[in-house]
Amino acid sequence: MRATPGIFRLDQLAALKRVLVQIERGLDGDAACRELDVIDASSPRWPWWVRLLGVALFAAGFAPSVVASWGEVGAATVLGIVMGLLLVATQGRPFEGLLPFLGAFVVTTLGITTLSGLVESTGVTLIVLPALFITVPGDTLSAAAAELLGMRLTAGAARLVFAFYTLGLIVIGIVAAAGVTGHIDDLFETVPPPQLPELVIIVAWAVFCIGLVFAFNAELGVLGWLIASVIGTFLLQQGATIMAGSVVGTLVAGAILGAYANLVGAHPERPPRLVLLLGGFFVLTVGGLGVRGVTALFAGDAVSGLQNLGDFALQVPTVALALAIGVIATQHW
Repeated sequence: MRATPGIFRLDQLAALKRVLVQIERGLDGDAACRELDVIDASSPRWPWWVRLLGVALFAAGFAPSVVASWGEVGAATVLGIVMGLLLVATQGRPFEGLLPFLGAFVVTTLGITTLSGLVESTGVTLIVLPALFITVPGDTLSAAAAELLGMRLTAGAARLVFAFYTLGLIVIGIVAAAGVTGHIDDLFETVPPPQLPELVIIVAWAVFCIGLVFAFNAELGVLGWLIASVIGTFLLQQGATIMAGSVVGTLVAGAILGAYANLVGAHPERPPRLVLLLGGFFVLTVGGLGVRGVTALFAGDAVSGLQNLGDFALQVPTVALALAIGVIATQHW
């Protein structure tokens, strides 16, 4: 069984784990092949309209961690619906590989033309990023770096190139939309002070998890484990960052996320480790910094652009190292 990187089906991943457990318990080869054929031919767990809703919830739940305001949440929800329509329309079709570019272009154009008030206060990139984040390859970048640390060089290098290519498609879509609409200056970035209490941001991460389950066709039973991993990673990163800085915060949160996913995923009846890691990858927001940095440079905002790119260059290996530490430390438990 194989699948291309992207917005894949977590239900098939969970089903594959169950077959592997059966094989370890003595399932013969012919029966295993029949089980795999059933998984390969299975229909998506959720209908298209639920996946569309999932993308909107995914964007709305992520939005307060980008700009902590109700305006950002509302904009992310609306633009997330548009992104969800594009996702279900391109899935399995020739244009599927262009979704990062098409989504960035369409969502940015709508943001500039219909949400001008919000765009003027923060810049368009921060407005559209929550809706686009379902295609931002932060998880792919982290997985690539982890594979390189584990000396799986071919897989890691290929995944790294694919991740940067996807980031490039998103950046080109945002910049092209700003150019077509004549609003290059809207690529300047300004992060306003938080307007939402911390509790709202924490609850939003639970909404984000529900959206992830629907958008990625995950089984509903993973939701509780996923919420625990996402909110736990967020709180750990925030707390450790306050005490010792962003690098230590990412190291602590990533290491505990890796340990949690490894320990929970080792149980035959629980979700696979990758499902539990996925939400935490998004919390650590590796790919978003790259998009923000490059778009700011295109606008001539060298200060924000170089700062975000510097944080991006530091955070990719930091996340990979932290996850590797957590997994290695618990692999024999």
